[in-house]
Amino acid sequence: LSVPVEAPEFVQKVTAKIIAGQGDDLPVSAFSPDGTFPSGTTQWEKRNIAQEIPAWDPDTCIQCGKCVMTCPHAVIRAKVYDPKLLSSAPDNFKFAEVKNPQFKGMKYTIQISPEDCTSCNLCVVNCPAKNKNNPKLKALNMVFQPPVREQESKNWKFFLGIPEVDRKDLKLSAVRNVQFLQPLFEFSGACAGCGETPYVKLLSQLFGDRAVIANATGCSSIYGANLPTTPWTFNKEGKGPAWSNSLFEDNAEFGLGMRLAIDKQLEYALELLDRLSSDIGKDLVSEIKKADQSTEEGLYKQRERVKTLEKKLKKIDKTEAKDLLSLIDVLTKKSVWILGGDGWAYDIGYGGLDHVIAQRRNVNILVLDSETYSNTGGQMSKATPLGAIAKFAAGGKRTFKKDLAMMAISYGDVYVARVAMGA
Repeated sequence: LSVPVEAPEFVQKVTAKIIAGQGDDLPVSAFSPDGTFPSGTTQWEKRNIAQEIPAWDPDTCIQCGKCVMTCPHAVIRAKVYDPKLLSSAPDNFKFAEVKNPQFKGMKYTIQISPEDCTSCNLCVVNCPAKNKNNPKLKALNMVFQPPVREQESKNWKFFLGIPEVDRKDLKLSAVRNVQFLQPLFEFSGACAGCGETPYVKLLSQLFGDRAVIANATGCSSIYGANLPTTPWTFNKEGKGPAWSNSLFEDNAEFGLGMRLAIDKQLEYALELLDRLSSDIGKDLVSEIKKADQSTEEGLYKQRERVKTLEKKLKKIDKTEAKDLLSLIDVLTKKSVWILGGDGWAYDIGYGGLDHVIAQRRNVNILVLDSETYSNTGGQMSKATPLGAIAKFAAGGKRTFKKDLAMMAISYGDVYVARVAMGA
């Protein structure tokens, strides 16, 4: 068996066979009729490919969270928790007093998943904390994996059982608090040290529990849904990103279609709320319709209202109530993301991207700009800078890099930002 025994039935019967190279033996009936696959399945793969993994030194750590943010595969996690939970911790489970005054009296742990690490070393390179007794050592240092694998696997399993920090209690304007958000994109098949996945992971931390993602073909579609496992996952409430990939050339339009569909569903759901207000209660209807969902606390309150609404609808024997039940999820604000690389955004899908930008619709576009066609081997794109050497530009690119950001800004109503972690 190539997956742990506690894995779900689909993973045991289907995913495990594909991992083992026996996918051709599976009947068509083993798969979903509509082609959907369960998310959160990379956690069962445990590729165990790292010869070295980072080891955490609690005494040296300054708890900045840079390692957690940098890790391309979400292998390094941080949590703060009640000290009482340590009563059942494995031997050698590491922890420290929390330095953040918001969590005074609690414990802090950085934990590594030894069998999911790719040994890229980025966490160690980016760690700013140095050991006072030995400046060559940091708060994270690479160690040989085999001797510590069994112990660290036990530590990881215990660590996952520690409750996540309540999102609505975190001040996300402080970067160091992002380390406590559960990543809903984990253990992907991206290259060791990938420069794209930290941004995708961050997206999943901030918006993943309500994200709807249209992904262009390219690196992000391969490591995002390279069967048989899927790195997009869900939280303890079963909430996580809804993800789909269309063609290379129409991803922007694909994402716009998602936005339009959600908007239309919301419009109908609000209409049904008004029709059923006498059955549901006018106060609840008013609160749902006027809810401020601009903060995590506001989103939490709206979800609680929607839960109350769901209970009431199940007791109402009307067609409108059944219709509203099928649409109830859209009453919680959705975050629509259009995701892809520079080959899509600057070149092949640019016409559609430009069209979507001009529509004044509430969509977010994340361009993973590696300045070449990465997935196909490093060919020149319009994002490649002047003079850069790439495939199809062996003598250096002859034209300047296309300024996609300024082209978007020219519409006058588009917010544009550039981000480079660690720059």
